[in-house]
Amino acid sequence: MDRIRVRAPSLAHADRLVTALDGTFDVSVDGDGDGDGLITEVALTLDSETAAKLVELFDSLGQWLTDGGLEAAQIGFGERTYTLLAAENGHPGDASGFLLERTIQLQTALDSRIVIEQAKGILAERESISPEDAFDRMRREARARRMRLRDLARGIVATVDGRR
Repeated sequence: MDRIRVRAPSLAHADRLVTALDGTFDVSVDGDGDGDGLITEVALTLDSETAAKLVELFDSLGQWLTDGGLEAAQIGFGERTYTLLAAENGHPGDASGFLLERTIQLQTALDSRIVIEQAKGILAERESISPEDAFDRMRREARARRMRLRDLARGIVATVDGRR
């Protein structure tokens, strides 16, 4: 894991988060987020031994949201951005529930990616185009039909399997 980025609505909130983390993580603050549309990010760098601390991190983030009267924060993790919601009634969320939800999200993404890759290959072969062009074509078609890319991909794969 490299860095987890937490978007704070202001530099004051970012400083409060850094204080709340109390040196537990290697932290840097970028931006000025003074309410003029600029974003302040707190970047947390984790080493290989911090898996158990990840739950502690999200508990701290939840407490930061609650104490600051905030409803949510945008959190960047790898190439993705997630929204962390404040705990209801001041009680932190169940860490096992969060991890289960994350596992389900990752499995769903993997399943979608597999069928999309299969469809890219089928379309690339049928149309004698590159996989990148096939993906662009699928994406445009899904948008034009106002449907999810994975649903379009399932339809393409189904034509080969004879299930259509």
